[in-house]
Amino acid sequence: MNRTFTLLACAGALLLAACTSESNLPTPTGKGAIRAINAIPGSPELGFLIEEVSLGGFTYKSSTAPEEYDDFSYNFSFQILYPGDQDFTRLATETLKVEADRDHIFLLTGDVNAPTVTVWNGDIRTFDAADTVLEARFSHASTLLGAVDVYFDPPGVAPGTNPPAATLSFGEIVDPADFEAGPYVLTVTAAGDPGIVHFESDEASLLAQFAHVITIFDGDENDTAPIHVRSMTSVGNPLVFTDANYPPQVRFIHAARTLEAVDIYDDDVLTSLVYAGLDLKGTTGYLDTLSETRTFYFTPANSIATILFEQEISAPALGSYADIYLFGDTDAWAGVRFIPDRQRVSISFKVRLAHGALNHAEFDVYLTERDVPLTEDDLPTLVNVAYGLVSPRITLAEREVDLYITVRGERTIIAGPYPIDATLGGSLELLVVDTVDPATAEIVDITAP
Repeated sequence: MNRTFTLLACAGALLLAACTSESNLPTPTGKGAIRAINAIPGSPELGFLIEEVSLGGFTYKSSTAPEEYDDFSYNFSFQILYPGDQDFTRLATETLKVEADRDHIFLLTGDVNAPTVTVWNGDIRTFDAADTVLEARFSHASTLLGAVDVYFDPPGVAPGTNPPAATLSFGEIVDPADFEAGPYVLTVTAAGDPGIVHFESDEASLLAQFAHVITIFDGDENDTAPIHVRSMTSVGNPLVFTDANYPPQVRFIHAARTLEAVDIYDDDVLTSLVYAGLDLKGTTGYLDTLSETRTFYFTPANSIATILFEQEISAPALGSYADIYLFGDTDAWAGVRFIPDRQRVSISFKVRLAHGALNHAEFDVYLTERDVPLTEDDLPTLVNVAYGLVSPRITLAEREVDLYITVRGERTIIAGPYPIDATLGGSLELLVVDTVDPATAEIVDITAP
């Protein structure tokens, strides 16, 4: 998005005169593009600012969208909101002279509390209407890998057949190169040795007239693969290259009190057993699956005499995870898919709850300090958590707390106190299920490794 940024120019370090009707403002000669990439593993969302105006937030492995500004000097800053704080903390400020027709990329690496800021510069690419090519720049932001070669070839071409598209060390980006639009496989190998493969993408089709910055990251807890590769395009749309050697994974969580223990099959003739004996409050753990829609069949444990219910499930994308919760009442059971938030954040502790207590259509969630009873003065942390859903994330600083589940709009306790020892970088997934007493519920830890 193009902006005439007169107001920011008035605030920028370049200008010494006050911005009044009598000021002699410099005249820009053009515009340059600005964006930022977060390559700090375990980072929460960071804020990116030009002077004191927000350019948006960006999480680990993501980029802000490119923005264009007049070719003046500006202060660019990065900030963070620590759990429990009301105000953002400024992490770093860099002064940069925006150059006309140039693309400026801030790369953040290192420690989220004191990040290292590197600026990559390149030309803004323009394409003619008849162009059949795309532009790609390859960059390295993985702390797990040393020097690497990147091969970017059509499907079926073995790495090493052609010279690598890039040889990179950590923090480096190569000059742009043009490639014909079409399907490609991206392979990352040890530098000089195509036989040591760190990452091999599934086939990806790339369109003409896009400029890509393709970056190698460490995978995080939301990735089944140890390495994650994605492109930040010139229009701001991300493209993830998924590792063909790491299938998606799915787990089943039994949250239906009226449903007996079940065996799970993925064929209608009940010969392909996925998991045996899943009982209430149990989980299968994560299992390899296919990246396509499948139907699963649920039978009584140790019996194929009847199918209790079946469920079509849209599989997660290649290299990612999905949770399937078994919800519902007698003869009305269902498998409901949710994408888990598994990523650990170094400055906080995360809690999510899945509501599987059919006797309580909605509930509220309270947190108190450890061993401090719930009182009428306490305010809920979450309200109106509905049956069959996973709650929003609760983010905590390092502390010891008790969690209570209460009747919606009341402080009548349904479950709790449930003790939580919140440690930085930790995560907790809880399941709330019915008990034999319809006035109460049980809180179960279903945190996946």
